[in-house]
Amino acid sequence: MSAVPEAVVERVVAEVSRRLEDPSYAQVAVGQLVESQPFVSRYLSARTDALGGGEVVIHAAFHLDTLASCFRAHLDVAALEPLTFADLDAASGDDVASRFAGAQPALAAYVATNTNGAALRETLALVGLAMDERYR
Repeated sequence: MSAVPEAVVERVVAEVSRRLEDPSYAQVAVGQLVESQPFVSRYLSARTDALGGGEVVIHAAFHLDTLASCFRAHLDVAALEPLTFADLDAASGDDVASRFAGAQPALAAYVATNTNGAALRETLALVGLAMDERYR
């Protein structure tokens, strides 16, 4: 698979922005991520303290749902196979953020411009890299 094009990311983010007009959308997006990616959800829960609390975990789940939507749009599929702990382990290692930016520059740019905090960005990069490697 090639990198998700910037145009796809822009289209998905515009759709997410439109959906955010509904006050319940963020909760729905987080629920979708939790349901469709149970191992990622457990990973996020395990990182609650490192991320800075439960609110940041919710933000991470929301942004990961957006990344997953970008992959689904790019691959033209209705659903993605759930990542496993093995997928997350395979993506971990040195310089996750740089590797994610190299593999998925448009998604990395989305993370960089829409999130705050090094721990959150590192977590999103790791899961994004695992998605890239799994769905490639």
